[in-house]
Amino acid sequence: MKRFLSLVVCLVCCGGGAFAADGQSVPDKAWLSSALGDGYGVQVKEARTSDGELKKIKEAGLSYVRFVIPWYAVERGKGSFVWGYFDSFVERLREHGLKAVIVIGAGHPSYTKTIRLSEENLNQTDEALAAPSSDEEIKAFAHYAATTVEHFKGDDIVWELWNEPDSDRFWAPRANVQDYIRVMDAACHAMRAVAPNAHIIGPGMADTSGRFGSLIPGFLGKVLLSPVSSCLDAVSVHPYRDGEKPPETVLSAYEKLRTYVKAFTPKGQKVLPVVATEWGFTLTDTSEEDQAAFLLRSFLLNSLSKVPLSIWYEWRDARAGDDDPEAHFGLLTLKRKEKPSYKALASFLPPLKGARVEKRLPVGGESDFILQLRRPDGSRALVFWSAAAQPETKIMLHEKGAATGAVYALSSMPQTVDAAETVSVEVVP
Repeated sequence: MKRFLSLVVCLVCCGGGAFAADGQSVPDKAWLSSALGDGYGVQVKEARTSDGELKKIKEAGLSYVRFVIPWYAVERGKGSFVWGYFDSFVERLREHGLKAVIVIGAGHPSYTKTIRLSEENLNQTDEALAAPSSDEEIKAFAHYAATTVEHFKGDDIVWELWNEPDSDRFWAPRANVQDYIRVMDAACHAMRAVAPNAHIIGPGMADTSGRFGSLIPGFLGKVLLSPVSSCLDAVSVHPYRDGEKPPETVLSAYEKLRTYVKAFTPKGQKVLPVVATEWGFTLTDTSEEDQAAFLLRSFLLNSLSKVPLSIWYEWRDARAGDDDPEAHFGLLTLKRKEKPSYKALASFLPPLKGARVEKRLPVGGESDFILQLRRPDGSRALVFWSAAAQPETKIMLHEKGAATGAVYALSSMPQTVDAAETVSVEVVP
């Protein structure tokens, strides 16, 4: 039997400022809030997202929807832009009170080459458009980026420069950091010229574990040392755990990543905050119950780490295929049936939306998490779970001076209880 620690922690008030794990302050902006729900969102395939689904996203306590406006989809002929359903989709997001993270990226058949793909590619397509590389292509891409930002202007949009450019899958034919820097530098400054206060982030890194660029060695460091970094508001990453379970391994990854970002930030330039614009767990690797627990814990871990923007991949399953990992990340099935993950989120998050993580209480073992939260109205709550394979920890919550109180067993699924100022937390056998 596990030996339980005899430890009592009293809840005390702490400051409400937002700070990164390394002590750096996080900008106090609405779109960079680490409060629960404020920066939480979900990736969608915008063309097939109904008003009913947008309502469900909002009702679940989420604030952001991430999607792509590809270059080839809106510049129909050279210099001729047709916005089509993107206009109506952004309008519908605003009607539902949702914000957007919009990815700027992709090639264009009128400017860039078409690349043949192997049959085993994850996109299940025969061809891909090459990323811009020539001076003409880069100039045209920058024009598309600026035109798009100017057309959809608004403080409720965060613009992300490309998606996973450190991966050959998204920067065809082969990831090239120097080309990315040239393209993004031109695009970002063109966007700033028409919308100086736009929220611009990048590069949407596929390699996010803080391992100093295992996909393309030094990719992020070179981006940070380049002129494009001074144009960005945040560094965006995709903290997939590469098969690692549980999701709590992201905590050390964020610590390494922030150290990396700080080390490669030019002297005299602000150290950019880190945001997570894509992260999820597929049902080919996890059970429905684990996906639900990991969803809540992923959001909570990002708030604990002061990561102010956190996008779950994805809203609805992308396609059919029982053994296809890419097909089963959704909170809904392909036919829009709610999974346990959506139901868990919709019941858990709304009562806590806007609350801030004040601290993690030093109770239990390394795998045990007890977070002290403060709601906007000043009331306090505790959220607790265990990342252990076989959770054993039990805690007692009791009023100061009382010998006994309510006992809770930590499990993989986060639980929430209201907590008075005088409540103490004790580990019990």
